[in-house]
Amino acid sequence: MDPRKQVLSALFCFGVACFSALGCGRKGPDVQFVTGVVTLDGAPLEGAMVAFSPRDGQGLGAVGTTQSDGRFTLNAAASRPGSGTTRGEYAVTIEKSEYAEYPDISPDDPRYGTPEHERLISIADATPPAFITPRRYADVGTSPLTAVVESGTNEFIFELSSDEK
Repeated sequence: MDPRKQVLSALFCFGVACFSALGCGRKGPDVQFVTGVVTLDGAPLEGAMVAFSPRDGQGLGAVGTTQSDGRFTLNAAASRPGSGTTRGEYAVTIEKSEYAEYPDISPDDPRYGTPEHERLISIADATPPAFITPRRYADVGTSPLTAVVESGTNEFIFELSSDEK
């Protein structure tokens, strides 16, 4: 047999073996669709990160970001975007922070690469984020928020208050 045909035949067999090992119907973790709404002081909260962390160490952590109407859809690791997370009990954290703006100095600006430019960058680097949501919601250890994800579609409403410490 021609050596090129042997190589092609071997590659074809290898490809078939890999495809068979992966399986046609493999779908990953059994995730449930999870959506919700986040409000702060009664108004929709845009741009907040919502995270579901498994309470018992089992489950699949997932995150989502709120839109202008406060709605979010969870995305779990190793699953389709927007698919949610696995069934179980979750601690929920929600955080929205604003970060310092970095100087917008282009290369044709006379300050570019100067000590003044470096000073402005240092100021931005040293400025801590300003929390829009109370910090307690951003930490698994202090957040009072929980969720139980069940089979099917899950929708949660989280009403935050900036008065809470």
